[in-house]
Amino acid sequence: MGLSFGCGMQVFFIVGAQKSGTTWLQKSLNSIEGIHCLGEGHFIDKLVMPMTQTRYDYNQMMQVVQQRIYEGEGFYEPVPDQEFFGLMRQWILQIMIRNAAAPTESILALGDKTPANSFHIPTLKRLFPGARFIHILRDGRDVAVSAFHHRERIQNESPQAGAINLDLHKEAPQLLARWAGSCRAVKKAENLGIPVHTVRYEDMLSDGVDSLRNCVSHLLPQSSISDNQIEAAVATNSFQILSGGREPGTISTESNLRRGQAGGWSDELPSEVIEGCAPEDRALLEELGYTA
Repeated sequence: MGLSFGCGMQVFFIVGAQKSGTTWLQKSLNSIEGIHCLGEGHFIDKLVMPMTQTRYDYNQMMQVVQQRIYEGEGFYEPVPDQEFFGLMRQWILQIMIRNAAAPTESILALGDKTPANSFHIPTLKRLFPGARFIHILRDGRDVAVSAFHHRERIQNESPQAGAINLDLHKEAPQLLARWAGSCRAVKKAENLGIPVHTVRYEDMLSDGVDSLRNCVSHLLPQSSISDNQIEAAVATNSFQILSGGREPGTISTESNLRRGQAGGWSDELPSEVIEGCAPEDRALLEELGYTA
């Protein structure tokens, strides 16, 4: 069942490695009436984790006060889990609803797409027991290439960056390892019994309507969202539209949407570079069906 905040809206989170297509999926879902997918809230790393430390420090201090001043008969008890997680839940929901900028009663599903969510699925599930998760999966080699050029573009745009030569071949193993870490975190959550719907970037390219329909069905199994709405959302968020008219495969080094194509890694990563990556990360590629 969906979590309620004055109505029966479904809370959800998009997870996946950075540059896997999380923003594309976010925009596609956000184009469907009643679904509001925001990003990137960074609720766990920037709100919950710091507040968890604050709560710990507070509880420790209260114990000291109770023992040293009131001889074990103090007035303030430690902040319990239920109260803490309840406060965090309400705070996050208030932030999400405020930024959705829509009447609460019109929201069917409310989501966030922070890439780091991949590593916090159990915590998000504890905060929102009824939450649903969508994992967007992309070939780790394409992710590594895209992440490299994303960093390169940002550095080139910074006037303080100076002349630093980045080397894709040297950085590829580390970038692939980050992708693998995200994938393993999602798998770990699934092994804990948390249901996660996985949609592949490559399937979104080849059959966007079916891919998006399956995502919507996961979020809202009983919804009456029409095929026309799904088709319109896919068309509105095609690479050609979002990139300002470029065809998939046409590279722009200045754009966050650099290529919009599957398998482009093969133009930039020789086989010896892939062979130099960690064996366990190469094994994960193969396990997930991403073979040369």
